[in-house]
Amino acid sequence: MAEFITTEQIEAHCKVIRQEWDRIKHDPSPRFSLTKHPGQSQCNQCRALMDKPKVCSACKMIYYCSPQCIKTGWKTHKVHCSAFKRDGEQIPKYKAVTKQFPWTDVGYNIYGHFNENFILARFGVLGTTRRKVGYWAAHGRGVLDEDLLDAPWCNLTETEGWRLPNEFIPTLALQNPDSCPTFPPTFDTNWTSYYQWRGLPIASPAAMLLHWPLSVYACLKELGLVSENAVGARRKLTVFYVGAREEVCLIPVFGELALLFPNTDLDLVIFGETTGHALRRAKGRGIKAHRPCVFDYTAPTACGGGTIRVFIDTGNPTYYCPSRERSEHPDVIVALNAGLGSCISWQHVILRSFEFDIPFVITDYCEACLVDVRQTMDLLHQVLTRAPKSAEEIRLQPVFKKILEEVQVGDVEKVCAALKRERPGKLNAFMQPGQKGDDCSKLGPGSRNACIQVITPVTKDVEAGVNTQ
Repeated sequence: MAEFITTEQIEAHCKVIRQEWDRIKHDPSPRFSLTKHPGQSQCNQCRALMDKPKVCSACKMIYYCSPQCIKTGWKTHKVHCSAFKRDGEQIPKYKAVTKQFPWTDVGYNIYGHFNENFILARFGVLGTTRRKVGYWAAHGRGVLDEDLLDAPWCNLTETEGWRLPNEFIPTLALQNPDSCPTFPPTFDTNWTSYYQWRGLPIASPAAMLLHWPLSVYACLKELGLVSENAVGARRKLTVFYVGAREEVCLIPVFGELALLFPNTDLDLVIFGETTGHALRRAKGRGIKAHRPCVFDYTAPTACGGGTIRVFIDTGNPTYYCPSRERSEHPDVIVALNAGLGSCISWQHVILRSFEFDIPFVITDYCEACLVDVRQTMDLLHQVLTRAPKSAEEIRLQPVFKKILEEVQVGDVEKVCAALKRERPGKLNAFMQPGQKGDDCSKLGPGSRNACIQVITPVTKDVEAGVNTQ
């Protein structure tokens, strides 16, 4: 069961961080001392604190306190060991993403752990109240502040939303051609090049929020849906954005996609656990549509005239439940920081995307997270093809059988072939800057949107089906 964190608990933590920032902000090289276990690593097996940890001899990433814990923990760790090794090899690339920005220096404590909240404290945007910190507002897991639940329908100006100096804001109010980024979009796949194209100084912390729309862009590019011909026939693209949480509170940031997809009418439909709560709030404000359009933006003609409309789906409190009706299918399904192997609700989306060739692409925190995706695929394949054998398979069998009854897979052979397909992960250059800290490993849980994985690729039929107008 998920550990619920209340808004009050988050605000109390934010208060401590703001106080620590006030203490160190005038230091030449500010390094805060706050950390969960100061200067000590934690055993991945027994959670004991250690001054001189041992590491797994294979991946050299996971901390243990003793040979006995290494041996005991191997049963669980062996599944992820190779992925952790690959993650370790990626650490220099993670750090290279972060080092592009001068302001990330304040994110590291005296023990080398990274905490993004100190960056937010530096820019005065750390807190839970939307009216005070705009798009940056944080909320608890399981308990959502009423102020945040109003977010999709609460109109903020760009200044109120970003809460940054004007020159740091990736403005969408592009009043004249001189203020527009070059058309068609021309930037290399890294934050520095993107900032230059967008006209932002590298001193702006905007990437801490822009990683959401830029990761959607990276996902669609990975599927081959970023048009090379910006002046061809106009097209329509419908993207279902599944499993959203905090993104519901910063919807105008997704206006960036209108600049990234010129000559395209992009509809982004958001599904997630916050949307069910938002529905109840919306009804009290006279909004009765099943999928209200909560934000729209049209880029200037000089930028390609792309449009984006963002819809909030209020029909399901958690995840998108795919229909068997093809007319209701999107062109693409995207899930950011998906945790595809950790929630049973994802199985409906996976199976339907396979059966109806709906392109489906995800991001996650690191390579090790993607191992759980492989395990999920294997379990689904076992349920479809044979009787359970192991105790774990027997335990999970009723759950997966219930899912199959709800989904009613028509073409079992096709779905089974898709379940066995190889799905390599790829580093996302537009991940959120800053590698998260963790006491049990050298990597920790990685960074938001760090890895991209295509679950269901684009078929020729699907590619042709992204309609032109």
